[in-house]
Amino acid sequence: MMSNNTTVQFETAITKALSDFEQRLEQQRSFQIQNHLLKKLHEEIKIIGYCDSQKIEDLSLEYEDFHKKLSESGRSYENIVEEKNLVDVYSAFEKFLSDCFYSIYLFFPKYLGEKITVSTHDLFIGGDIELCKKNIIELEVKSFIQANHIIEIVSSFKKKFSIKKIESSISKDDLNILYEISLIRNLITHNNSIVNRVYIEQVKKFLKDKAKYEFHEGETVLGKLENLTQDMKDISTKVCEKIAEAIINDSNRLKNHHENM
Repeated sequence: MMSNNTTVQFETAITKALSDFEQRLEQQRSFQIQNHLLKKLHEEIKIIGYCDSQKIEDLSLEYEDFHKKLSESGRSYENIVEEKNLVDVYSAFEKFLSDCFYSIYLFFPKYLGEKITVSTHDLFIGGDIELCKKNIIELEVKSFIQANHIIEIVSSFKKKFSIKKIESSISKDDLNILYEISLIRNLITHNNSIVNRVYIEQVKKFLKDKAKYEFHEGETVLGKLENLTQDMKDISTKVCEKIAEAIINDSNRLKNHHENM
């Protein structure tokens, strides 16, 4: 039998996952502001004549030179910052989902099923069975997250753990946009932000005519990154809060069902 203390610890772990997500978004916001201030600083220094400092003038001109070279390459400094912003926000969201699955399996391991694959390395690592358990769960969660898209991952809270409130509390429109952004994140990471045939086919297959952002093969997504990032922030924050709330509200049922498995 699991104690009530286990439920409290589990709820604390889910709360921490949400807190970590919010902290990562705040870090990303600070990074974005810092880059904005750097540009404003450069502009203000030019206006006041470099404060009669040759060194500051040289640094300012060097900044302009590299900014120009980046722009001529097809991806400006602002583009690169926005690419990083979108990727970072999506990564924070993905990490939150991973943390939630990890916590459920860690506190209620019977949900892993009767059979799992264990490597020799994990089984004998340092002779520490607790570390072995954590490694097995991390591998399970990582494999699952990497193998499935966001809509499947969210629906798995119901399929794997019977947490019904999550799927019903998140709108299909929000899930569609998250899926759309996940595809764009892949373009940024793997295809230099250029729309390819894979992206077009996946949008047609899973979103049909429900895509919010229209792109054509060969186009770049750079011009819409700012809006995409803002959508990602707004929707992921709302979704993470709903997921955390639903899991915590269902913690006693999770525990009771786990004990009877």
